[in-house]
Amino acid sequence: MIDKFRKDDYLFGALIGIGSTLITAGILLLGLAMFSKSFNDDPKIFMFSFIPAILLMRWYFKTKNIKTAKSIVLVIFIGFLLLAFLLFRVGIFPNTHI
Repeated sequence: MIDKFRKDDYLFGALIGIGSTLITAGILLLGLAMFSKSFNDDPKIFMFSFIPAILLMRWYFKTKNIKTAKSIVLVIFIGFLLLAFLLFRVGIFPNTHI
């Protein structure tokens, strides 16, 4: 089973990175809903949604699947940029409305 995740492909890495990030963000959103909060109450918690992708990136670099790890790095970078832009847009950071 673990051999299915040992592919060295750019598309596979992008799908793994996006999938792990979205699944973790969904779990965090469900956690916020359990405590009767919304996205606007605590949006910075979604920075934690990149942790599984970072761990996957580390594992793929250690197993010498460089193409997969590079695409996960790209997904993490783009995701951080999008989340930072969203946080600026919402006004989480003081005096930084775009």
